[in-house]
Amino acid sequence: MQFMEPLEFIVRAGPHARVACPVWVQLPVPPAPAPTLRLFDDVGNEVPCQSETSGVSADERLLLAFIVRDLEAHASRRYRLEPGPPIAPVVEDVPPEANSAEAVAGPPDAASVVEVVPAPDAQASVALAAAEISPVQGEDASTVEAVEDAPEEAAEVPRVPREKLPGVALTEEPDGELAIDIEGDHFTSYRFSADGQRPYFHPLVGPTGQSVTREFPMTEGIEGETSDHPHHRGMWTAHGDLNGHDNWLEGYGKATIRHSGFSRLVSGPVYGSFDAGSEWIDRWGSIAMTDTRRVTVFNAGPNERLVEYSVRFSASHGQVTMGDTKEAGIVAIRVATSMDGPTKANPDGAGRIETSDGAIGEDEAWGRRASWCDYSGPVAGHVVGVAIMDHPTNPRFPTHWHVRNYGLMTVNPFGLHDFYGDTDAHRGDFIIPPYESRVFRYRILIHRGDVVAGSVRDRYHDFANPPTVELC
Repeated sequence: MQFMEPLEFIVRAGPHARVACPVWVQLPVPPAPAPTLRLFDDVGNEVPCQSETSGVSADERLLLAFIVRDLEAHASRRYRLEPGPPIAPVVEDVPPEANSAEAVAGPPDAASVVEVVPAPDAQASVALAAAEISPVQGEDASTVEAVEDAPEEAAEVPRVPREKLPGVALTEEPDGELAIDIEGDHFTSYRFSADGQRPYFHPLVGPTGQSVTREFPMTEGIEGETSDHPHHRGMWTAHGDLNGHDNWLEGYGKATIRHSGFSRLVSGPVYGSFDAGSEWIDRWGSIAMTDTRRVTVFNAGPNERLVEYSVRFSASHGQVTMGDTKEAGIVAIRVATSMDGPTKANPDGAGRIETSDGAIGEDEAWGRRASWCDYSGPVAGHVVGVAIMDHPTNPRFPTHWHVRNYGLMTVNPFGLHDFYGDTDAHRGDFIIPPYESRVFRYRILIHRGDVVAGSVRDRYHDFANPPTVELC
């Protein structure tokens, strides 16, 4: 097949309606440089699309990304892909000294990747099975080397206001932050300064223009805001018992997580994405584990914010034991105080926790297994919610949830002796043998309204049971 020729394919919704569903189509890369592409739907409307190469040498592929909007259950839509002026991603130049994250070759999101190949019969449509491609495909963990200590930081550089750009734009700031804007409005920042305990995201600005994460401890003294658990910072990844060292709490004698650099920064009309490396430092200053995080923010529309978060934990320096403790979260979020549920200190808390199996509130949801968990409540006069979704391919799916009425929600497949109240029948220690890796994938949906208004139950299927694609 000469890829530069126009190509048509059909997206089938299956049994679930698709409101703003990211779709990835995997295409062979032609011998020539990757083509510039335009995508049109069946009534001639141009659909923003974005392409990016993945893999190396003979395995290199082109990944086409776009958003399927308002496709009813059991319906289908035909698309036409043809050469044309690019609506291309902007791949940032990563300074060599910062390019210390593991090399990755997977797609920014593999929730819906289908491989387009020539049909055996040109007159027939060929159904293509979804290809489960790891969203973080790095080199073998045995090749991961320790990153040297960073040189002393230069004097602080004044921050220059960012230009408002269309799509999803990533901008590395001089003070240890990666700013992520959607259609010119700030969505979040990945904060990774060397003097911090660990990288984290803050704020997480929802569709109403207000953050769904608590300001403390980044900003102190805000009237009406709680100040407990100062180690709860926005959205983060941490573990309280990694080879016996505590990366969850902060302070003297605690372990830390150190950002080791970006290997990929992409901005574009459909998504912005980055790969970041991290080193898990024990309390003695040695590297216990490394990870590579692939974070993809989609331009999903005005009613939601949609994030893919994949992390590859690598036992690059020997066997890793992620111990059995509730004090852990592969994805952890501390919601805005106004979203808190009822507590002893605030019995009138209006926040609501709900999981995929119908559990409501901390008493029913804490420690229980579910494929997703949603936390909703009022922020500045509007009800908003944030859901974390667990992918069926993850180890120990469906995960347990360490979720509290006071505002904490974490994905925790480890803390079984806490969740089940015993130490013999259930042990949650998770072992990664030397030089092996384990990948976890999640989707974060920030939506208007509560779990029903946000259609969280339906939107989960975009992640776990994506649409299919057929070549025409």
